[in-house]
Amino acid sequence: MYDFKDWKSIEATGKLGSDDGIDILAIENNFEEADNYDDDNYDDKFILKERVWIIQCKREKAISPKKVESIIENDIIKQALPPYGYILAASTNFSKKARDTFKYKLNELGIKEFYIFGKSEIEDLLFLPKYDHLLFAYFGISLQKKRSSIKSNLSSQLATKRKLIKHISDLSSIKHKIIFIRPANVINYPKLNGEKPLWRYYEAYEYMPFNCITVIAKKHYAYINWETEEWDYIDIYDSAFLRYPEIFDFNYEKDENQLNHNKAWEIWNKLEDKNKGFYIELKSIHFDRILQVDEIGDRYNNNTPHLIVDYINDSPFENRTVCILEPFNNTQNKVIEADFSKKLNLYKNCT
Repeated sequence: MYDFKDWKSIEATGKLGSDDGIDILAIENNFEEADNYDDDNYDDKFILKERVWIIQCKREKAISPKKVESIIENDIIKQALPPYGYILAASTNFSKKARDTFKYKLNELGIKEFYIFGKSEIEDLLFLPKYDHLLFAYFGISLQKKRSSIKSNLSSQLATKRKLIKHISDLSSIKHKIIFIRPANVINYPKLNGEKPLWRYYEAYEYMPFNCITVIAKKHYAYINWETEEWDYIDIYDSAFLRYPEIFDFNYEKDENQLNHNKAWEIWNKLEDKNKGFYIELKSIHFDRILQVDEIGDRYNNNTPHLIVDYINDSPFENRTVCILEPFNNTQNKVIEADFSKKLNLYKNCT
């Protein structure tokens, strides 16, 4: 209540024992225009008059209209002089009938100014910036800190976005750019010791969603009927695992995926050009997980910018995967989302 009015004094009296149950007694400073004043002396135009306020606080689960009337009578009728203002604040929501009773009774008693604060009004006040210290002190919540954190997070995302645009490509021409993605905390980088790499080169696709960079995680030769949108893909070879540039210390000559390239290409090459296409799985890296954009790289994998990413469960990507179908050439100038209800089984035995 401290900044609710211009108080001369405000004190909690609920525990003093001689206040007839009043919780807060406050004196408001109020300047009124004097009845008679000297036009030549402006200082005499206004006079200070004190206004007495009674503020009653109730911590109850419910307050009926009858209870409202009883509270008011207990607080005001027992006073030698009625106060100027009255506030009833409670930790419950007041019904319309209770609020009507509140207004009617105070008007009847000649109270000039009055307010009723239920649970919803108090919560609305607590969420105002000026009361953030109370919200934090009593509930451990700070909206100001939260807003500051959101602002800081957005600034960080924008800084990452600018670095990506500067060192990889802008919004309109990122497609087909090559980037190297590696985890932030790995002990054995760049040595692989025969293990499948957690770091590798990817082909960028777009900056979508708006706070992510999306890459081609998988890419397979595919059959596509563009009229019926039926399709199937050859899963023995994934061209998204790039052969060039090469990952340092990776044995491409013994990699099963690379060994299947010719077989997959031969199967796919038998298709008519109009049915040739690619099945592509797109995955996104959120800007928040990109800890650094290293435009220089290193002597082991130095052909392209490095994105140093906070991996979760050995993956740099968000959970969502977008599956699309792309044409082999420009004769079919469209890209469609892969409808798995229309997936055929043309190549299930091609292995």
